[in-house]
Amino acid sequence: MRDHADTDEIQIRALLESWADAVRRHDLPAILAHHERDMLMFDLVPPLQSQGIEAYEQSWGLLFRYHKPGTAFGFRELAITTGVDAAFAAAIMWCGPDSSVSAADTDGFLFRLTVGLRKVGGNCRITHQHHSVPT
Repeated sequence: MRDHADTDEIQIRALLESWADAVRRHDLPAILAHHERDMLMFDLVPPLQSQGIEAYEQSWGLLFRYHKPGTAFGFRELAITTGVDAAFAAAIMWCGPDSSVSAADTDGFLFRLTVGLRKVGGNCRITHQHHSVPT
């Protein structure tokens, strides 16, 4: 049973690293590639809830106004828990300098990411994404 969990964890880690790399490149099709059409996201900025892939796609415009292609966007910590049909990942991420409207974030900022995934056709797909910062 552990081999199956290890394989899923490797697949999910690669999927999330690929997603972060796509964000660094501002490659929207690659950002969306592993998300389900009915996915749900809770974000740092309004709207707090984005339901569906189209709403998720539209949410990237704000970050891309500030975040420069190639600027840091990566994992500082990543923990993955897998099950038979579902998995989740919890991470601390770093978003690079000048990627926010906030003057406090001039040097970049840390944020939390939680991702829920489910198996679809043998592959893990993102169904839920939640970004947050400490208040």
